[in-house]
Amino acid sequence: MSVPRNVRATGAALAVGVAATGVVACSDQPPRAEVLRIALSADPQCLDPHQAPHTESLHVGRQLVANLTDQDPTTGEILPWIATDWTVSEDATRYRFTLREDVTFDDGTPVDAAAVASNFEDLRALGAKSPFGRSYTKGLRDIATPDSRTVEFTFDAPSAQFLQATSMVTTGLLAPATLAATPEERCTGGLIGSGPFVLDTHSPNASTTLSARTDYAWPGATATHSGAAAVDGLEFVVMTESGIRSGALQTGQIDVDTDVQAQDEAALSGAGVPVTARARPGVGYTLLANEQSPALSDPAVRRALVHAVDRPELAAVLSPHETYATSVLSAVTPGYTDLSSELTHDPDRAAAELDAAGWLPGPGRVRVKDGRPLTLRLVFAATDTRSPVYEVVQQQWARLGVDLQLIPLDAGANSEAQKNGDYDFVCWAVTRPDPVVLDTLFSVTSASNPNRRTEPGNIDVLLTELGRTTEPAARQQLADQVAREAIGQGHAIPLFEQSAVVGAAAAVNGVTFDASSRPLFYGARFES
Repeated sequence: MSVPRNVRATGAALAVGVAATGVVACSDQPPRAEVLRIALSADPQCLDPHQAPHTESLHVGRQLVANLTDQDPTTGEILPWIATDWTVSEDATRYRFTLREDVTFDDGTPVDAAAVASNFEDLRALGAKSPFGRSYTKGLRDIATPDSRTVEFTFDAPSAQFLQATSMVTTGLLAPATLAATPEERCTGGLIGSGPFVLDTHSPNASTTLSARTDYAWPGATATHSGAAAVDGLEFVVMTESGIRSGALQTGQIDVDTDVQAQDEAALSGAGVPVTARARPGVGYTLLANEQSPALSDPAVRRALVHAVDRPELAAVLSPHETYATSVLSAVTPGYTDLSSELTHDPDRAAAELDAAGWLPGPGRVRVKDGRPLTLRLVFAATDTRSPVYEVVQQQWARLGVDLQLIPLDAGANSEAQKNGDYDFVCWAVTRPDPVVLDTLFSVTSASNPNRRTEPGNIDVLLTELGRTTEPAARQQLADQVAREAIGQGHAIPLFEQSAVVGAAAAVNGVTFDASSRPLFYGARFES
């Protein structure tokens, strides 16, 4: 008797990249668990959602934690989850949440006001270890717990972004026992969460297994499923090669590929494997200059490079579900305005600006100044699937006399280089369905500060006002000003808008996306 498609082996019984075959004996034994096998394109690096900024980490973390609030992916409306209701002061300095009474962590301890307060205190205490958390709790002065079902947050200044922040994976709720562990211990596992799945095992660079929590009964308002998860468990497996993931999906070795690449979509379609995509809100893939770099300390050089990019030409190496950038923010982000006119490809203008800055054509077709060639290093992870985009930009800048060197590094070396500023450019994307995402990258006081700026400028003044402003029209105007300043000063060189492109076997239904376009597997199920 052949194995039915929806009867899945556990991680221990099925090695990564090897198809499951065999026979099932007729007996009274219960069927094996239904485990959804999900491929990640890179190692999660750190499982703790409070710390992790990486996409793969957050894919796993999203399944493990519940949040105070939920966010409607279509309207952006903030809706109940662990908090049943809330009030916000007129000046957005005080937030008061009322909690459900029936929620517990995996270890049975209650998700009460004290536990919620501890989670947000943890985000503050992590500091630079939590670049997103530091942004979400910026200006947080005090957390009070008048009773077990009420938690109050008070900010030093208006914090227009905080309510939306309570729906993000990074503010997901972890048990006090987990928070007592060191940040390093939490990265490697042992997490006790509040979501529909429980963390079982984690093997770095290999796999992470989760099991469905049988008593889960508090889905968010946007959930399309209720009760325990529809499958018995999840197994996330690391498969860095897109072609291997595509082949494994076509042959049934995996059930979901969380990072389908453009070159694989036709093959998947031909094999009858559905591909679903959703644009990611926030800052799209953007080159960020190290402004302490000798050449890039000059805003004229950075501005020239903005106009040296032919963005429509990038479409040749993008997914059909993605498009080139028309602003720093992606088009699905609240507060987006089309700034295409500020991102025009104008090689003559770029050349004139470089000439005026003293970078003149030199030997080998590379511009020089004071005998130094205009050679710039773009540092990125060797597992980065966007290297074809970087290669196109490299070719475009070469026509202008700019030598862009692509430096792929292993995960550890890449983290060290970015932490120490050992680069001329990095390329980042930050997902958040709120325009205050701009503060995460461009504030001089942010935990990340990839521009390596040391002195506040006009953009910092604008970002402060954006963070304090709740009136929609005024907030929109400020978001536009920040985006224009980021482009005009060359802090940002936008390339393209990313999308979550997920392939799931035809027998798998119920995979959905949250408001940040992260896949949700709570309601995923096998159809016979």
